[in-house]
Amino acid sequence: MHGGNGGRRELDPRLQREIQRQQHRKAQLLRKPPAARTGPGTDGTAGRRSDRRPGISRRRTGRRRPAFIALSLLLLVFASFLIYRLYQIQIVSYEQYAEEAAGQHYKKVADIPRRGSILDRNHVEIAGTTYVYRIGITPKDLYSITEDLSATDIAAGIADCLNLDSGAVAAEMLKTDKTYIQLKKDVPSDEARALEAFIDDNNVGGIRIDAEQCRYYTNGTLASQVIGYSNFDEGQLIGQLGIELEYNTLLTGEPGYTYVETDNYSLGKLPFSIPTSLQAKDGQNVILNLDINIQKIAQEELENAIKVYDITAGGSVIIMNPYTGAVLAMASYPYFSCSDPAACPEGQDAATWSTAVRENIEYLSSQIWRNRAISDTYEPGSTMKAITAAIALEENLTTESEPMFCGPLSLSGWTINCSHAGGHGAETMQLGFWRSCNPVFAQLSRRAGVSIFYEYIESFGFRKITSVDLPAEGTGILHENPSEIDMVTLSYGESSTVTPIQLAASYCVFANGGNLVKPCMVKGITDSEGNMIKEIQPETIRKVISESTAARVRELMKGVVLYGTGSAAYVEGYAVAGKTSTSTDDNGDHTLSFAAIAPADNPEIVVLVVLNKPEDKKLTSKGAAKTCGQIISRTLEYLGISREYSDNDISRLNRLITVPDVTGQTYGQARKTLSALGLRTEAGDLAMGDDTLVQYQYPSADMQLHNTGLVVLYPAAEPEEEEVAVPDFMGMNVNECLSAAAENGLNIRIVGDCLGVAVSQDPGPTYSEAAPSI
Repeated sequence: MHGGNGGRRELDPRLQREIQRQQHRKAQLLRKPPAARTGPGTDGTAGRRSDRRPGISRRRTGRRRPAFIALSLLLLVFASFLIYRLYQIQIVSYEQYAEEAAGQHYKKVADIPRRGSILDRNHVEIAGTTYVYRIGITPKDLYSITEDLSATDIAAGIADCLNLDSGAVAAEMLKTDKTYIQLKKDVPSDEARALEAFIDDNNVGGIRIDAEQCRYYTNGTLASQVIGYSNFDEGQLIGQLGIELEYNTLLTGEPGYTYVETDNYSLGKLPFSIPTSLQAKDGQNVILNLDINIQKIAQEELENAIKVYDITAGGSVIIMNPYTGAVLAMASYPYFSCSDPAACPEGQDAATWSTAVRENIEYLSSQIWRNRAISDTYEPGSTMKAITAAIALEENLTTESEPMFCGPLSLSGWTINCSHAGGHGAETMQLGFWRSCNPVFAQLSRRAGVSIFYEYIESFGFRKITSVDLPAEGTGILHENPSEIDMVTLSYGESSTVTPIQLAASYCVFANGGNLVKPCMVKGITDSEGNMIKEIQPETIRKVISESTAARVRELMKGVVLYGTGSAAYVEGYAVAGKTSTSTDDNGDHTLSFAAIAPADNPEIVVLVVLNKPEDKKLTSKGAAKTCGQIISRTLEYLGISREYSDNDISRLNRLITVPDVTGQTYGQARKTLSALGLRTEAGDLAMGDDTLVQYQYPSADMQLHNTGLVVLYPAAEPEEEEVAVPDFMGMNVNECLSAAAENGLNIRIVGDCLGVAVSQDPGPTYSEAAPSI
């Protein structure tokens, strides 16, 4: 301290350490943010030095980084998922979600196409479509949003439009827990329009008007099994039978739709909104080959035969154009109404009838709706002899004048007999055909042999269905591996079965010169405007026999009507070629039939009549032949085919029939008595049944009438007189006069030359009198 240090003063080490501590403290304070700085007493300890050091703080910040990274990753995953979902919704599944969204405020309204019509060959409507409406309400939405209408006022308005009781409507409106209540169905269009006007005028919501198609049929029971019927199902009409079913797709059309933006008040589409729609395509129209006037003739004559001859299992009639296969008429008895197909059939108890009973539906299906002309099978009997004759003539195995022998023929333990006791003995093949002798045709088939015979059977169309354009066509049963005895029995129509349509088609072969043609119900298809879309062309399946053989068979059949078993089918002015048949099934029940071609020399039509199970098992095919003759006469007259009268025709036309006394008989008995004489009958009271006693007849007993004259039978002894209109007969030939008289319920007396035309009449036309006779 004195002199050795050169005057330099050294610091005390303790002081030096204090100075360094304070400087370090100041540096720490300068690094902290203002909020973190604390003065004396801020932490409750005056002047206490902080124990936190920078190294410790840095270590805690490092521990927070993993949590931050995890949170960031979570946010990234969520964002990625959100972007993915937006992509799915907006791009991938846009249409699905757009449709669901549209469903919240858009309503899809089905546009059901109008079902096409069914018309006959002359474009006469048989089946058509109209609209009826179903009216319903949603009670909680049933109010006016702009008009001051009370619930009572709305109920009264609805009731007035629909001809309902307003109190009943008001009661339904109180059921607010119901989402839909039907007020009325089958509402006609005028009532529906009135209700629409009420809704529009008063801005009423909660009312639903649904249009429903309704099928109507214009001709009652005519061609019921052919036309069929339709049911309303799933918003549209669906064909259930016949043409309605066979051509259902064409008749139905193609449905459309309309998307409409709707409000929240059940009022329908929003004003100024633009709907999106696909227009429905209406069904096409089906034009039939069937002629409704010829159909009427067929059904009238068939029904008359059923009742006159006590036929217990129905019957059928087919009338065809032999060149084109066009079916001009097809009748199947019993008939039904296409408008009410499930109605109680004739002969059933109306008081207990119910379609809820399964047995009743089965009865309708098997007995009423069944088209016997195409579905029934039966043993054809002697009508098959024309086929056998054609085979023998075509193969040059016989001639019409060849001597044959009709007598018992033994074969493989079977004895084949003629229906005539003991047979006819020696006769020509022609006589055997006219007399319908089984042994003759057994011999002819054996000459052909099994192979050739069955080749022709198949060529005539008996092995397969005809493919007529109707549903539920059946086919006959033929032996798969036929023996000689199978062939022989088939040669005269036994031990095998056919359908009526198969037999009718086979007879067209004889009428058209040897060709098998396909039966066809439909002539053409038109669009909803009536423009022809498709015209069905005739289809020739194959050549079966030569034209000369066909003509020879027709000549044989002419003889059946002129000289043989088919005389009941004789028609004045028209040459008829035909063949009778009476076949017996395993139960001993008979089927009576007659197949015919007319006119025989210039064929226009082929007619087949089949009557199933007559009550009287002694009854022959005479009834079927007579029915066929009546159908031919009326049909050719309607078609405008001129008559050519022979001397025999003139004699028959001039013949008068004395009317017998049938009072005291039942209506059924009287009808049979008069029909056997060639007279027609008519019930003077529609309530008359077969068991009703006849108390009065007109004309009375012992009066004389021409063939097919009319006798009216009454249940009362003194019936009320009725006036009848007298047509103008001037210029008509004798048959036209007889037809016009029959249509008007009159009898006439022909005076003068039957080959001429009417030049005068008394009383004159438009004159009316009580007596149905002039």
